[in-house]
Amino acid sequence: MSADATSLANLHDIVVPPPVSWWPLAWGWYLLGAMLLAGLAWGLVRWRAHRRANRYRDLALSELDALSASVGDPARRSGALSTLPVLLKRVALAAWPRGQIAGLSGAAWWRVLDESGADGVFGKGHGPRLERLSYGREPDTDLSETEAQDLLRAARAWIRGHRAPGQGGR
Repeated sequence: MSADATSLANLHDIVVPPPVSWWPLAWGWYLLGAMLLAGLAWGLVRWRAHRRANRYRDLALSELDALSASVGDPARRSGALSTLPVLLKRVALAAWPRGQIAGLSGAAWWRVLDESGADGVFGKGHGPRLERLSYGREPDTDLSETEAQDLLRAARAWIRGHRAPGQGGR
């Protein structure tokens, strides 16, 4: 057999060019990176503002947890529960303008609690109990541990979920 210039034996491997380098990046990647960093910075600022705006809720819930621990002891129950109306009023004063909340009592106060996130539980029975507790007119024998825990659950739900006028989802 003669060696032919067109024979397959004379073929060589295909020479592959070197891979294209990632660097320098195209300007679009730099733009995308800058937009991602700006988005992360904006999200961090919003998250911190949200945490700062809701700090009063966290503090109130920690006070409510301490109060809940005292409710289990019948000797300390009345004293612990007498601070609950004060705690709810302080939370409301942190969320609303002082002029709207400070002077409220009785049915007007319960209505604010119910309309801002309590779903009517204060107007249906917990409100009068709160008023009696705030003026020290609730005898120890009238309030069982179950009733006290129910009142604390309603207060906890309100503290977590209340919405002041002008607040969207917080």
